[in-house]
Amino acid sequence: MRISKFLDLDGREAYGAVDGEHVVEIAGPSFRDWLAAGAPTVAADGVRHRLADVRLLPPITPDAKVFCVGYNYAAHGAEMDKEVPEHPTVFLRFPDSLVGSGVPVRRPPESAQLDWEGEVGVVIGTPARRVSRHLAHLHVAGYTLVADNSVRDWQFHSTQATAGKNWAASGACGPWLTTPDEAGPGPWVLETHLNGDPKQKASTADLTFDVPSLIAYLSTFTELRPGDLIATGTPSGIGYREDPQRFLGAGDRLEVRVVELGTLVNDVVDEAIDEQVLVG
Repeated sequence: MRISKFLDLDGREAYGAVDGEHVVEIAGPSFRDWLAAGAPTVAADGVRHRLADVRLLPPITPDAKVFCVGYNYAAHGAEMDKEVPEHPTVFLRFPDSLVGSGVPVRRPPESAQLDWEGEVGVVIGTPARRVSRHLAHLHVAGYTLVADNSVRDWQFHSTQATAGKNWAASGACGPWLTTPDEAGPGPWVLETHLNGDPKQKASTADLTFDVPSLIAYLSTFTELRPGDLIATGTPSGIGYREDPQRFLGAGDRLEVRVVELGTLVNDVVDEAIDEQVLVG
């Protein structure tokens, strides 16, 4: 099953099962409660919307903890001059730094170095605390795709990635959540394309820390809750390491793809600044 969160034509938030070019609303429990309960049968008489008519939202909860794992592909670590870490390298994103598929990603005026990072994301279902690796799969609601884009110069202001990762609407997540039974066991091939040109390609079999290991590690120091997101890391092929360097600009189209999970598509725009905000 593929589950999308969306705003309908009236701006009402809902979620439902993707059925071809449509999404069928799931009534009853909240999205968070649905994640915790598992995947119920979708009623055939549910309200149907054309996917083309709705605005897709990231398939996470509004207050989600968004964990991002750095240098989790050895080749990306090498291109960033980083050794393979002994433990996962973890940083956090704010939920409002992510938009849904089909929604523009914004490049801030303070930097010309918005860089792409395609990743596979894991959405938590049942709460998890101090979970063993071999039971971690029981806490997975599904998988999605993440554009964990970085404002590179701000990322390198210090040893912490926070300043480069949390600009509003600078990244993306979606297009939907694919439940484990439909996604299959993997490994999956992750690809990132810029304006149709391939930039990143790797198998999730090459992750240094796989999904069960990440859930076990993170749940040791904090409770993972329904709707939380783990972005598992990006492979090599970022714009920062191209020669000459290439960064995202207005008019670009970024696509992150795994055949089994779908395609996350976002155009890039320059963030509009209200001059009145700058006064004072």
